[in-house]
Amino acid sequence: MQVKVTSVAAIGLGTAFGFLLVSVGATSFDVMAEMFLFKNFQLPIVLAMAMMTGVVGVWMIQRMKASSIISQEAIEYKKIKYSPRLIMGALFFGIGWALTASCPGTAVAMLGEGKLIGLPVVAGIIAGTWAFGLYHRSHPEESDCQV
Repeated sequence: MQVKVTSVAAIGLGTAFGFLLVSVGATSFDVMAEMFLFKNFQLPIVLAMAMMTGVVGVWMIQRMKASSIISQEAIEYKKIKYSPRLIMGALFFGIGWALTASCPGTAVAMLGEGKLIGLPVVAGIIAGTWAFGLYHRSHPEESDCQV
């Protein structure tokens, strides 16, 4: 079995990301609760830095007209139209994040730390992804999304 360099890089970057999440307290319920109660601004600052890094990264990808490492196809970003379903999805994501003190990245990092609260969150992520795919396969005309 041959291991692709991209797979090794993805595992390495994912592991580094997990360590970063743990080191800034993103997997701690107390730190997350303090963020939502506006008592601790460490996580909002980290999140703002992450968003700015993403903005710069996307800008660079677009400016350089970069292509995918795997498929060699040009990377394109399509603008998403706001819709009631998008707003509802964002609302559910936010409610889930507030109730569980975790998002997809932190839930997996929690499991890596041995925090079992990550299990129902990961199960919910898998179930939501499955339901999304099921819905969009049966209603392809309603989305530009490729599943």
